[in-house]
Amino acid sequence: MNISIIIPTLNEANYISQTIDRIRANQSKKSDIEIIVVDAGSRDDTVGLVTQKVNQVYEDSSLAGAKYKSLNQGAKLAKGAVLLFLDADTFLPPNFDKYVEEALSQHGVVGGAFEFGFDRKGIIYRMIQWVNRIRYRVDKRYFGDQGIFCSQKVFEQVGGYPNQPIMEAAYLCKALRKLGQLALIKVPIITSTRRFEQGNIFSVFLKDTWIWIQFTLGLNIKRYALAYWKENENGG
Repeated sequence: MNISIIIPTLNEANYISQTIDRIRANQSKKSDIEIIVVDAGSRDDTVGLVTQKVNQVYEDSSLAGAKYKSLNQGAKLAKGAVLLFLDADTFLPPNFDKYVEEALSQHGVVGGAFEFGFDRKGIIYRMIQWVNRIRYRVDKRYFGDQGIFCSQKVFEQVGGYPNQPIMEAAYLCKALRKLGQLALIKVPIITSTRRFEQGNIFSVFLKDTWIWIQFTLGLNIKRYALAYWKENENGG
């Protein structure tokens, strides 16, 4: 299977090398994996660290503040039949490509994501992890740090990521579900807890939940985008 993995970055020098190394280590020998990094103007050494490790690096500082633009740009550059969108601080599990292939071979499945998991343990993180797992099992809209995937053809059919500066993954899932089912690979993808560590853990969780509730109710959440971006632009 030919898979293009698209990673949007902005000041990700602390994580990006590990993320890419984990991709190479955990892919099966049967798959052809293309890695595309779309950088939105990093001020650290993100680009320098990945240049020799990935297939393509695309740099454009005008993409800052709109993650969906970086993801769509990566999709335009992709040569693989399958697209997998990966956050820069998130590790794919061993044989991830086999799981993706198996998921997409199921009748009626047009895309999917991996089980959500944190890189740190502890009661609080376990609680947040399980709340999130219950949440996306109920409404079938996955988080961006779950490694959402679909075929290039289906991605083009839905018009790519919509023009939404926040919750872009949920909007994409909503569009994909109009064409078919989304599979959940019940093997955890491991994402960093850094957002919670940099802020008050309960405050961050409650804010995320509040935005998700308003999205679910169909309310306008764009007003939260600028504040969210400012909080996370330094590799958060």
